[in-house]
Amino acid sequence: MISKAQIKLIHSLKLKKYRKKHGLFVVEGEKSVRDLLQSGLKPEHIFLQEGFSAGFEFTEQITEISTPEMKKISFLSTPSTVLALFEIPEYSLEDSLLNNLVLILDEVQDPGNLGTIIRVADWFGLRDIVCSTGTVDVYNPKTVQATMGSIARVKLHYTDLPEYLQKAKNRGFNIYGSFMNGSSIYQTSFAGKKLLVMGNEGNGISPEIAQLVDEQISIPKFFQGNEGPESLNVAMATGIILSEIKRS
Repeated sequence: MISKAQIKLIHSLKLKKYRKKHGLFVVEGEKSVRDLLQSGLKPEHIFLQEGFSAGFEFTEQITEISTPEMKKISFLSTPSTVLALFEIPEYSLEDSLLNNLVLILDEVQDPGNLGTIIRVADWFGLRDIVCSTGTVDVYNPKTVQATMGSIARVKLHYTDLPEYLQKAKNRGFNIYGSFMNGSSIYQTSFAGKKLLVMGNEGNGISPEIAQLVDEQISIPKFFQGNEGPESLNVAMATGIILSEIKRS
């Protein structure tokens, strides 16, 4: 049985201020919970729907609850059979500069976009994403759900981007930024250590960050005339550019 205090706590974690206050975030779904457990993240508590054990060992950190109780605490329209509270991990921003390729997000606002970008980064083997402080919170329930477990393998950092980018430049990184009118990614040589900057859904990369970009790149349009989409979704564009960087 789940207590009223636990229900109240879980509901409060929809909001960033309470996630920060308690140092916890919510994960739903058997695969996602297992991925986070395997990654070494610390579970505060795991709730299993009655009749569903799926190999979880019952400890004081695991509670079996009824289907109606699971519906009360789930953030999903169709609740999963597993919901867990995990401690928010702390990662070293400095360690991100040990990679040869780091993804940079400048003011990405949509939780679903961020979750999909994390999943795409995981697919292409990236282990760190560095975000502006105004980028949506990675532990937003919609973001966590959209990662489909990739949040277990990709580390998110929030920092002052101009300062970080300048430090990366000083360490020999080349900074590539996605712009509507940049050079074609298919004619770009992605050499050396790289940072890829992706901008806000509506406004793109901010002027302050644009000044630090070494090369402006873009995904060329292949349709004729002016009849076609104005732009690509930022998560889709991230996947296309990462694919070309990895291919080259």
